[in-house]
Amino acid sequence: MLRGALLLAALGPLLAAHRPLWAGQPAFFEPKEHYYKAKGSSVSVRWVVEPREVLVGRDLTATLVVTGATNPTEVVKPDLRKLPGFDVFKVTDVPDPPRSPTDKEVRFVYKLAPRGTDVKEVPPLKFSYFNPGAPPGKQQFPSTRTDRDEDTPVITVREAPKVERRVVPLEAPERLFQLETGADPLGRGPFVPGVWAWGAAVLAGPLAAVGWFLVWRRFNPTAARLARARRSRAARRSVEQIRKANRTPDPPAAIAGAVLGYLRARFLLPESTVTPSETVSALRQLEVPAGVAERVAEVLRACDRARFAPTGAETALATEAEALLTRLEALA
Repeated sequence: MLRGALLLAALGPLLAAHRPLWAGQPAFFEPKEHYYKAKGSSVSVRWVVEPREVLVGRDLTATLVVTGATNPTEVVKPDLRKLPGFDVFKVTDVPDPPRSPTDKEVRFVYKLAPRGTDVKEVPPLKFSYFNPGAPPGKQQFPSTRTDRDEDTPVITVREAPKVERRVVPLEAPERLFQLETGADPLGRGPFVPGVWAWGAAVLAGPLAAVGWFLVWRRFNPTAARLARARRSRAARRSVEQIRKANRTPDPPAAIAGAVLGYLRARFLLPESTVTPSETVSALRQLEVPAGVAERVAEVLRACDRARFAPTGAETALATEAEALLTRLEALA
C-alpha cells in the first residue's frame, strides 16, 4: 500500500502535465445515448421553429441550434426518428448549411409534419457533450436540454379545412321524370333481326379490334416519345418554379427544390438524395458528365449559402439554376 501511494505521488505531476493526451479519449465513460460528439466547456442547444401554426400533415421547419461546441465540423446530427417523443411527427431530414472549424454555432435542419392536432410543442431533446476541462470520469460528459422555458417552441396544429361539395339540382322537363307503364311503352313491335343485323354482328368484333388498336396507338406512343414528353414536362415545371421563387418566403429553398424535383423526374434520383455530395454521386452513377454533375452541386451549395447567409443574389441564383436545367435537358 505504501509503495503504491509513493508511486502515485511520484507520477501525479507527470499525469497532470499530460492530462490532455489521455483525457481526450474517455471511451469508458462515453454515454451510449444522446451523445453527438460535441466538445466544449459549456454547450447549449435550442430549437428554432417556423412557422408556429401549421395544418395537420403539413411541414414546419425545426432547426436545432448548438452553441459553444469547439469542434463544429465533428458534431453529429441527431436522428429524431429514433428519439422518444418525436413519433408524433413525420420527420424529414433536409440539407444543413455548410460548416467550418471557426463556426460559433451548428445548425441542424428538419422538416416536421404533425400527425394530429394534439401536438402542442417540439419535444425536448437531451444533448450530452464532452468537456475536456472537467475531472476525469462521468463529470466529463455533462448534458443539456432544449426544454428551458425560453427554448420550448409552442406550436398550434389545426385540421385542414374541409371542402364542401355543393349539390346542383337536376333541371329537366317534368315528363322526363315520369315512369311509363304497359307492355310496350314506346309503341313498337318485337324486334326481328335481318340479314344486315347478322352482318353487323359478324363485323363488329374485327372493327372494334381495329378501332381499339388505333386508339391505343394514339394514346400510347413509343417508350422514347413518352420519355421525351415526360422530360419536357419536368423541365417546364421546374423552370416555372424557379421563375416564381422570388414570390416565396424562402427563394433559395424554392430554387433548390425545383432543381432536385427536376433531377428526380428526369434522372429518377431517389427521394433520399438531398445533399450536394449525394446528388453528384448519384448523377455520376448515371453516367452524367463530371463537369455537369459538379455544376449541379455548386448550384445546390449556393442555394444553401443563400438560405442561411442571405446576400440578395437570388436573381443571379435563379438565372444560374435555369441555365443548369437547360444544360441537363440537352443531355436527353
